[in-house]
Amino acid sequence: MHSPEKVVINSASEENEPLLNQLGNGHSTTQSSSVTQEEKSGFTRKQLITLLSLGVTSAIQSSSFAILTPFFPVEAAKKGATQWQIGLMFGIYALISFVISPLFGKILPRVGGKFMFLSGLWVSAGCIMLFGVLDRLEPGRQFVNFCFLMRCVGAVGSAACGTASFALISNCFPNNIAQMIAWMETFSAIGIIAGPTIGGLFYQIGGYELPFFALGGACLLCVPINILILPSQSGQSREMGSIRKLLVIPSVWPICFAIMMVPAGLGFFDATMALHLQQFNVSPLTIGLMFLLAAGIYGVFSPLWGYLADKKKYTRLMIQIGFILMAVSYLLIGPSPLLQIKSSLENIYIGLVTFGFGLGNGLVPTFQDIMISARKRGMDDSMATHSVTSGLFNSFFALGNFFGPTLGGVMVQSIGFEWSVTILAAACIMVTILVLITDLVENRCGRSPQRPPRKKSHVVYTIVEGENETLVPPYPSVQDISTQISQGDINC
Repeated sequence: MHSPEKVVINSASEENEPLLNQLGNGHSTTQSSSVTQEEKSGFTRKQLITLLSLGVTSAIQSSSFAILTPFFPVEAAKKGATQWQIGLMFGIYALISFVISPLFGKILPRVGGKFMFLSGLWVSAGCIMLFGVLDRLEPGRQFVNFCFLMRCVGAVGSAACGTASFALISNCFPNNIAQMIAWMETFSAIGIIAGPTIGGLFYQIGGYELPFFALGGACLLCVPINILILPSQSGQSREMGSIRKLLVIPSVWPICFAIMMVPAGLGFFDATMALHLQQFNVSPLTIGLMFLLAAGIYGVFSPLWGYLADKKKYTRLMIQIGFILMAVSYLLIGPSPLLQIKSSLENIYIGLVTFGFGLGNGLVPTFQDIMISARKRGMDDSMATHSVTSGLFNSFFALGNFFGPTLGGVMVQSIGFEWSVTILAAACIMVTILVLITDLVENRCGRSPQRPPRKKSHVVYTIVEGENETLVPPYPSVQDISTQISQGDINC
């Protein structure tokens, strides 16, 4: 015999919650509430330890990549390597990362994020240490071939480590992705800044081998530490993500272009700025401090940009502001012939400060923007989505690292520094326009990833019969439908 029916009337309203917690992404109302409480209570101790461990490891790896700058070109030339071979040794590292990162992002759920991170770190550490004994090889082809081999294998390990670290971070901090990615970028910037100094110091103390043994050993020491610290993903789905589903989303491509342009600008300055500054007769120390200015501002303020991207969700607006600032900085540093002003150290300093602020705004929100776009197009909020997004991010970042110094040197040689920075400024404006058009189109169709849901109030009738509960939504009135049409909800 059935119990009497009970009709309960609940007044429900949709609040403006973060897009990562909407019901459309597979989260229930109870889950959204618990996430909010977790955000208010702050991060757990295990989360903070995980972030610190991944961040320190990233800084050491970045330092290991940057230690080559002060002394390796000279040593390689002594061993018979030509200038183009030395340049390709630097560039092939990024090129391999560009090719292999999407593959690692796809297979990461199958092999596990922790396993991929530790494996990549082990391979990378081994290649760094082996690079330290290459000076014992015969000059000429033998030395050059083994240098290329170590750089290629090391790039594979670094790509695995970097892809897994971003996926682990986004999985451990699902509601603070941009902020945590920003902290990772800060650690990486610290490593890049410290790398040349550490490399030059150790080279002066112990010769060619010591820099590689010291930092390679530090990377190797991080392996057992991360075995104990990093969380295991054994209970998660092993289904691989789809790179194709991510790439068919139109809004992803302008963001990928933005990701590529940031390291391209940094690489361009690495290859050409020192020569441009020779006209002012500045010392090498001053040149180093000028490089430190932009990178330091980027590293210090990146967590702030990440916090704003997480809390406000205005990722597209932040990217546009960042690239406008980068365009202005290029025009000032040149200076561009379009400005018709004289080159001066004051303009370069102002341009580098502006460049540092633009880098953070332009890069930090990109990872989260792709993640939100993927969820809005129906991709699951899972390690599979985190992994392919991480692989795509690292791939285009590496592509920028390759094209920046490579094409930058060619452009400066062909058309001069001033017109080269003008072209880079035009590329930044193009990125801004593409992101703006994408955002306007998605807003028109109600699919923008930074468009918060509108507040709607309605009555839901819950009919309870026995142990079964059924939600019966009310029939929309003519007034409700007309209101939705006027607000643009029923437009596309």
